[in-house]
Amino acid sequence: MVYRLNQKKKSILVAIHVLSVASWIGGTLGMLLLIGYLKFATKGDQLLYTLASAEVIDENLLKYPALLTLITGILLSVWTQWGLVKHYWVLMKFVLTLLTIMIGILFLNKWTMYLVEIVEKMGFEALNNSQFQSTWLSIIIIASFNLVCLAFMTFITYLKPFGKVKKQKLKQSA
Repeated sequence: MVYRLNQKKKSILVAIHVLSVASWIGGTLGMLLLIGYLKFATKGDQLLYTLASAEVIDENLLKYPALLTLITGILLSVWTQWGLVKHYWVLMKFVLTLLTIMIGILFLNKWTMYLVEIVEKMGFEALNNSQFQSTWLSIIIIASFNLVCLAFMTFITYLKPFGKVKKQKLKQSA
């Protein structure tokens, strides 16, 4: 027999999921705004403390909420009628969640640390460095992409588009 959540447990898990998603979206937006603000810095110390703030956001408002979102999303999908691979919208949210988490781990985190290294070496002159510029722009583009993905996932949660995954397609892909 498949385990199903009762209404009270489901409501608690949904609340945790929504709070973690809200934190993740807020963290992503905060990170994007701080990284964007770097271009308006007027001295090297300002660059450093702005990047330090971005690292705090990365560590606390991106990693943990993203992980909690993934875990609660999986639990909600397998412990309710939606299933993890029964509906396209759930499957799409799962894939996009994994994608945005991997982008954060593999790129955004490393790029932010790289900007810190450049600023520590060069100070305010880092703003004129071509590697700083290209890394800065990469963070802006990818963080914006992640924010769009998070917004899209929020919309499809409520709209539930695309219908059910056909059982035949599932058997063929297996």
